[in-house]
Amino acid sequence: MDAVDAGNAVVDAGTNAADASAMTVVANSVSTSVFILAVVLMIIGIVLCIIILLQSKRSAGLGAVSAASSADTYWSRNKGNSMEGALERYTKIGGALFMIIAFIINLLS
Repeated sequence: MDAVDAGNAVVDAGTNAADASAMTVVANSVSTSVFILAVVLMIIGIVLCIIILLQSKRSAGLGAVSAASSADTYWSRNKGNSMEGALERYTKIGGALFMIIAFIINLLS
């Protein structure tokens, strides 16, 4: 029996034509969904790069570890409502989405 490569699915020549076309349709739908997810992954990656570049640099270094610099100030309490807090939140969400979509693409391909 000869095996025919139909995209990602290998179809045995001994099977009937309906089974072969069904396997080809499944293989094509999976490759289409992987392509769409890959495009979404690229867009998320570009947006993540832009968001990370917009964030301010933190040069506290080891000084942030000491108790003297961890004072509860007005700025530290309301940081979540500022632009820096929003960018930090978007970075976390975007990073999580990036990892989840990359994992799904890996499972599908």
